[in-house]
Amino acid sequence: MINIVRDFQPETMLYAGAKAITAYKKDGVICLRNVFNEDWLDTIETGIDQYFINRESSNDAANVQVKHKNDKGSFHYATLMWKQIGAFRQIIFESHAPDLFGSILETQRLNLYYDFLLIKEPGCKKAITPWHQDHSYYCLNGHQIINCWIALDTIPLETSLRFVKGSHVDYPVHKAIHFAPGEEYNGVIKDRLLPPDFDNLPDVEIIACELNPGDALVWNSRMFHSAPGNTLDQRRAALSLNFCGDDVTYFDIAQNPDPPIRGENLVDGGNITCESFPLLRQEGSLKNTAVQKKPTNNCR
Repeated sequence: MINIVRDFQPETMLYAGAKAITAYKKDGVICLRNVFNEDWLDTIETGIDQYFINRESSNDAANVQVKHKNDKGSFHYATLMWKQIGAFRQIIFESHAPDLFGSILETQRLNLYYDFLLIKEPGCKKAITPWHQDHSYYCLNGHQIINCWIALDTIPLETSLRFVKGSHVDYPVHKAIHFAPGEEYNGVIKDRLLPPDFDNLPDVEIIACELNPGDALVWNSRMFHSAPGNTLDQRRAALSLNFCGDDVTYFDIAQNPDPPIRGENLVDGGNITCESFPLLRQEGSLKNTAVQKKPTNNCR
């Protein structure tokens, strides 16, 4: 049986609210409703259109298409789109997203780590994401790291992400598993445990929820989660924004990190601010001009 992720309407577009923050700390994941309006969703779709144009003319390893045998559709994913496409830069640097999501971390400083676009086409049944922790792949230490996963389509329970409630505090960081069978990350930390088979553990509470376009799941990087393939006749897409707070430092990890970036001139145990991981907010400041307004059209 799957229980429901607790959901909240943000108190304002710049503040998630005390109840949402308390639930995040306890459960490790929450759903924020109506985070982006249609104008901002249109901006993201403009970015997606440009992504597909770029992919056709580029061999960038960050742009991936996976099509499993006998599946009708493909699974597309890409990282670091903000460096290439203006629409994604607008979402990160001109919208209210850093203020709203940063309020959950209760941090004085907020850095961007990376953005991540995920598109599962209709009939993408075998594109299953196994149980894992995002933190296993990161060149970061610390606990104030969140994945803010913005739904771009209606996502019913049957295709939504699943989480092990409270696993951000109940479990240590486990081994980074490669999603391609038989492959392994170079330099992977072998003394970390493999992720448990939560689908066959009776004493864990698995939670999920339905999503509408503009809703966002927000979870801690140490949370165990998985996702089914897309069995529906409609697209299942999301844009993930990943942010870091005060206690996050650079980890000069031996394994290849995912996303495949390490920043510029960073020192193990030091601050992560650099060109690739820019500082978005500091000393609790809010950009009061970042509201649910219609964005400009210079998205490309």
